[in-house]
Amino acid sequence: MKKKKEKKQADMPEIDFKEFTNEESRIYEEAVKAFREAVASGKKLKEAYESYTIADDELRSIIQADFLKILIAERHFAGQQPLAELAASLGVSPDLVRDTKKRMLQEVGITAANEFADTMRPIHSDELKPND
Repeated sequence: MKKKKEKKQADMPEIDFKEFTNEESRIYEEAVKAFREAVASGKKLKEAYESYTIADDELRSIIQADFLKILIAERHFAGQQPLAELAASLGVSPDLVRDTKKRMLQEVGITAANEFADTMRPIHSDELKPND
């Protein structure tokens, strides 16, 4: 008896995008503005995060992660700044910046796949027949 070879599917990570309340949106915008100002004045990322207090632990984590993604998008993707240089300027490990970039690309891919799936329509059998 032969064993069936099972195909191993790549696990797609679960990504839940939080829907913000009006108050959370206000906190988000204020925090990102404060973080930007701190980084622009030469502070490291940790110091920037300390420049604006966010009481809700989950919200703080989301905003801080998003802010690093914003910096990667602006400085690396748009500004062509090497990841190692970006990490050094922020006082964080290159691994953190690389891992965050990977996460960003996964999120974009999953979002694109979901959008594609949402806009797909069923293909009718008569559309598959050649017309020659």
